[in-house]
Amino acid sequence: MLDILKIYFKKNAVKNFEMKLTLKIKLLPNATQRVSLLNTLKEANTQCNVISNVAWEKKVFNQFKLHKECYCNIRETSKLSAQLVVRCISKVSDAYKIDKKVKRLFNDYGAIAYDSRILSYKNNQVSIWSLDGRLKMPFKCHNEKYIPYIKGEADLVFKNDKFFLFQTVEIPEEYIDDVEDFIGIDFGINKLACASNGYEYDGKQLKKYKDKKRKVRASIQAKNTRSSHRLLKRLSGRENRHNTIINHTISKKLVNLAKQENKGLVIEDLKGVRKAKTNKTTRTLVANWSFYQLRQMLEYKAKLQGVKLIVVSAKYSSKSCNVCNKIGVRNGAKFSCSCGFEGCSDFNASKVLSKLGVCVNNPDKSAELLVCAI
Repeated sequence: MLDILKIYFKKNAVKNFEMKLTLKIKLLPNATQRVSLLNTLKEANTQCNVISNVAWEKKVFNQFKLHKECYCNIRETSKLSAQLVVRCISKVSDAYKIDKKVKRLFNDYGAIAYDSRILSYKNNQVSIWSLDGRLKMPFKCHNEKYIPYIKGEADLVFKNDKFFLFQTVEIPEEYIDDVEDFIGIDFGINKLACASNGYEYDGKQLKKYKDKKRKVRASIQAKNTRSSHRLLKRLSGRENRHNTIINHTISKKLVNLAKQENKGLVIEDLKGVRKAKTNKTTRTLVANWSFYQLRQMLEYKAKLQGVKLIVVSAKYSSKSCNVCNKIGVRNGAKFSCSCGFEGCSDFNASKVLSKLGVCVNNPDKSAELLVCAI
């Protein structure tokens, strides 16, 4: 009977639980289409500024009321379609939700939202509304398997001389099976991730890369010229993209390992780690540590694969011994305990987290696996 109920829940879980993600799609317009898209963005943001003036003068920030104030006038004086006018009003209203004390101004080529009435996908092409009518153009997408799950709005973005669509997709989550064992993952700076099953990702190369980029930025900023400002703008984002690729690699590998071994994942909650009082060098390293991004990637990838993920407190996880559960001594990369255990501090912490995951998942085992805390 229990097996039948489990199969029934597994079949219906895919239908009931969906996860929202953002899909990055690169548009490939020709020269004529490119000009048309630029003109469309410029016209839409011009009208956003007109709507913003009305909202600011009349102190009307509610979308429904602002629609009544502006819609007819914008339709008569602009070349925008009815639905794009609605999206412009929504953009202005959302901007004033952040702060109603400052008048909102919009850049000529700022992002504009599109919905299914003015944007569609068919036969590996995008059909998008513009001032010159519907434009059909090819596109590139890294995760084409998510195209069938497109649902909701998309933002048309012009960045680095390229056009992108940031499209919302709703992907069904996999059924999460109950597991007995867990892989503990210790986050760090020298070792970005150290797992209890032996997998680790060394962070020395990334640390060297960040140090190099920091010196390059300092050298360019010291010149303080127009050309140096243009260079900084062109180089901006490279380090973040490099970090993002590494975090994607680590999270994908860990989730796949957990799936293969039929285990769950346990990570530590590092909220507030940047508030600790340390020296300037350590504060700089911690400030550039993208541990939260790695956690987010692990969380959504685990849901997609049906892998159970547990977040536990980081207190004493790096000071406790995974053998006797007593408080030991951590000295840099080495850990030692009075019971005689000595080893890598990161690997020891990951084993402790693995035990904590078992305790949280099955409280009956907590008596024998409980980690000591003072």
